[in-house]
Amino acid sequence: MKTKIFLCASLMLGLSLASCNDDDNYFISTDPVIDQSSVTTGSSDVTANSATLHGTVEGLADKSAAFYSVGFYYGEDQNSLTNRIDGVLDKNVVTATVDGLETGKTYYYQVFVSLKGQVSFQGEVKSFVTTSATVVTDNVQTVDFASATMGGAVTEAPEGATVGVVISADPDVEKVRAGLIVPAAEQAAAFSVEKSGFVPGTKYYYAAYLDLGAGVIYGDVKEFTTDAKTFDADADFVDLGLSVKWAKSNFGAKSESDFGGLFGFGDLSGVNTSYLPEDYASGDIYRTKQDLAWNVTGGVGTLPSYQDYEELFAKCTAEWTEVEGVAGYRLTGPNGNSIFLPAAGTRTVSDISSQGTAGYYATGSVNNGDFYYAYQFSLSNRARASLPVYQAAAVRAISTARNIPFDKTKLYGKWYMENGQDGKLHVFEGPFTQFGVTDNWNTITNNHPNVEQQIGWEMGTNNGWIGYTYGKDYGYMEFLEDGTVSIHRIAEDGTVTDETGHYTIDEKNVVLNIDIDILCGNTWLANKSGSLKILALDNDGLRIAIPDGDYGYAVNYYSERKLEFDDAIPVNFQCVGGDWNGEWGAICDRIDAEKLEGKHTVTYNGTVNGAMVFNIDFQNLVAKYPTAIVYINDIRCDGKSIKFDANRFFYGDIEDNGNYRIELFNIWGKGQQGGKVVGSPFSAATNLESEPAFQVSSELEIDYTINLSPAYYTPGLITINPSWGGDWTGPNDGSFTVVVDENSKIAASKKNFVITLNSTDHADGSIMTFVNTEQLYKDFPGTHMTLTSLELDGNAVTGWDSAKVLNSDDGDKHRLELWNTYGITASSGCAFGTPVQSGGEMKIVELGFSNSMSVGFTVDRLFPIVEW
Repeated sequence: MKTKIFLCASLMLGLSLASCNDDDNYFISTDPVIDQSSVTTGSSDVTANSATLHGTVEGLADKSAAFYSVGFYYGEDQNSLTNRIDGVLDKNVVTATVDGLETGKTYYYQVFVSLKGQVSFQGEVKSFVTTSATVVTDNVQTVDFASATMGGAVTEAPEGATVGVVISADPDVEKVRAGLIVPAAEQAAAFSVEKSGFVPGTKYYYAAYLDLGAGVIYGDVKEFTTDAKTFDADADFVDLGLSVKWAKSNFGAKSESDFGGLFGFGDLSGVNTSYLPEDYASGDIYRTKQDLAWNVTGGVGTLPSYQDYEELFAKCTAEWTEVEGVAGYRLTGPNGNSIFLPAAGTRTVSDISSQGTAGYYATGSVNNGDFYYAYQFSLSNRARASLPVYQAAAVRAISTARNIPFDKTKLYGKWYMENGQDGKLHVFEGPFTQFGVTDNWNTITNNHPNVEQQIGWEMGTNNGWIGYTYGKDYGYMEFLEDGTVSIHRIAEDGTVTDETGHYTIDEKNVVLNIDIDILCGNTWLANKSGSLKILALDNDGLRIAIPDGDYGYAVNYYSERKLEFDDAIPVNFQCVGGDWNGEWGAICDRIDAEKLEGKHTVTYNGTVNGAMVFNIDFQNLVAKYPTAIVYINDIRCDGKSIKFDANRFFYGDIEDNGNYRIELFNIWGKGQQGGKVVGSPFSAATNLESEPAFQVSSELEIDYTINLSPAYYTPGLITINPSWGGDWTGPNDGSFTVVVDENSKIAASKKNFVITLNSTDHADGSIMTFVNTEQLYKDFPGTHMTLTSLELDGNAVTGWDSAKVLNSDDGDKHRLELWNTYGITASSGCAFGTPVQSGGEMKIVELGFSNSMSVGFTVDRLFPIVEW
């Protein structure tokens, strides 16, 4: 008796049947064949009395036709398909035509495959209606980077039938017919649909359809390609003051309120309608070639992580609002910039839900293979979500990219290896950095993600195995504008050689072509000349990559410009008396760059008989630090502090030479007219040719402060009601920093403020009303502000005594005090009314309001007025 081993399962373990002939034993083979998922019933093409049926069977491409049979079961009862017709299999597609059908009747069908007559699989049951109706696909009417208008024409369409188009990124006819369904608004003989949410520079395939309810008729397949779109790291992204920038709109959108496309996990088209997990990504796609954002933006952006969304909602002010009738969240960052996230909904296959009420936004992170992380929000909720990979979500890109153009002129000059030869590291962390061989200008300088390699090892100063001795001077190389390069080499043994070569720059690809070895110590790396990528170049630093296998070792250089910049700042002192004796200009101090910030003292030993010219110059300080300010804290003549009015000094780049000058007294300077100083900083005298009040017998000491990046100060309006209700931070009208103004005075960058506080809790008056400015009193204790206006509930308050609105302090805070039951106005009197007892405090009823208080004030000066 012949033994036959039948496969009882669906061969899902990759087993197949094989035999020498039909009667021989069947045995288990490890060749992969098919299972139930390999068989799919497809579409149908019908006429009034015939139908051509389609299906797919995967896995038989290399099998003999004698091994299997394919075809369709069909009939009028979906539960009893008693008719069979054999089909033809061509490239996984099964086709068969059934003739002699009754017009206007519904039929059911399913594809089948039989293996040697022993194992059979059937696809799902579908239906068609025999009809004389037809549908024709029109050519695409309009197309741009995100949308297209498609359509078709139908004849003899019955009432109640619907029309539209189906769209796929795959040209296969069955894939198109199983693609994204976009219905037309109404049935018409000629119809069109406009669909947005496409990916730029992508080819799509579409067909018109006529849905009869029990069957669908399709037109022929046509195609279009969306326009390309260039994404700009600045123009298309918004800096919210967070760790990443956020795109202005969703992918597939043309404005911030457009929903855009909905994308399954790893779907690069926005039209994938499969619900099979294997048709989507199964691992993290962030910063990979399956990262939709990276693909669409040309490497400028990436998909966010859910942590990026959590930061977005945690650090921004989130307001549920509508933009152009579309609901969503307006997110305003710490710096005041904002983006809008529309409630774009979600899609499964072709069914879109929650659009206008909830947002589902994709990340690039998988959550166990069949699910991925997304961020979901609605009016009442916002949180991380886990979605099936086939559930499509909106995509909003993030970016850390920059737009730094390559400027070859910055290469001209001398460059030194960052090798600590002068005891300092000027730009980089050492002479070499290990990157990937695929890294380039954009991935290193402009911070574009490198999806092929993620290599970035700062090798520091202790990795001499690559070929250098840290601390040794290896010389320099100098690039000239005429294409000549001179290299002054100092070998490990001290031998000095000078070489001259030539170079060109491929500006498009940012590549240096050089015919001699670059300066690189005694490294064993071989490719030191030829075509070498420039990874970074600015006024201070240069990185040139030496390729070695999978790596690109950047040789790190600092410029002669940077070397000079890092040198100490010379302090030039001029102090000449009315007798023309004194110091006409000498370097009295040099301040190391790393010690610039903070307080310093300059000392002059000599005699000054009445100041005539008195200047201090900080050479190149403005050229190096354009926002720096320097001001005087104390002046001691022969050990004794003297009075001075710092408001009468002049400051900044007075001679337009990059130096920062403090002009204390100068008959030829900013504060003179006709060779006379108009108002002396050292006395009440005016129109002086010299200042007799300024006398030094032996020693002059000046304490001063250098502030390279002045802080920003934010005045806040605080008012506290008799029940101690109120905001102790208060609203504000922006911030100011400290600058040298157009008159060469140190002043506030913004001088005029109007702050409005809205509240319904202050009708009973105020026990405290003042403007607080954090840190200002500590930095500038002489600051003076003046109240200019007061409105309560929109009505101007007049007749108040400005002398009773006082400048004071609260620790490090400067305070402009209108009233404070515990402050200086409690003893000097209130400008706005008479205090009334309220519990343990005194209140000013006249400072009460029902809805709003607006306080206007100016920042007049930062230094005190001196009483002579």
